[in-house]
Amino acid sequence: MKTKRPLLYFFCVLIGSALILPACAQQHEKNTQEQESPKSMDSTQTSPKAAAKPAEKNLDKMLSGLKESMISYLKSAEPPYTMDDIDSCEKILKAYIVAINASKSKEQGMEIVKTTVLNLNKLNGKTEESLIETSEREQIAEIIVLAASRKGYNTVDEDITEEWREW
Repeated sequence: MKTKRPLLYFFCVLIGSALILPACAQQHEKNTQEQESPKSMDSTQTSPKAAAKPAEKNLDKMLSGLKESMISYLKSAEPPYTMDDIDSCEKILKAYIVAINASKSKEQGMEIVKTTVLNLNKLNGKTEESLIETSEREQIAEIIVLAASRKGYNTVDEDITEEWREW
């Protein structure tokens, strides 16, 4: 009789596993889907499809980080730009995000990119080319490229600012 109990235990575990594993798999799949879908879309996302990517960068946060970086440098050094220049840069980029999200075609989108880059060139020229340094250039280009790529106008690896960019 002692040999039958381990065998009985084995079958109980086997049957229990067969009943429990599918339920666990379904619960795991449900939890994974809940984690991947965001609670709400931010103002920079253009569609539910864009919202479905949890690792996607938030343009508002990127813009805030850029502004914080510029302010930090303004406080620690004495660059030839002012808080008004930082605010102007932020306004240009916010207007770009709104305009690119509202654009209806790649041609219209690229015209918005061009106008934005030219406006940033003027602003940077006004500040003796000091407002947009290497770090800021990378951040600004990433914001511009990412916003346009969400509309399908380019890939995230394409630098669509290069043609007009002086910074």
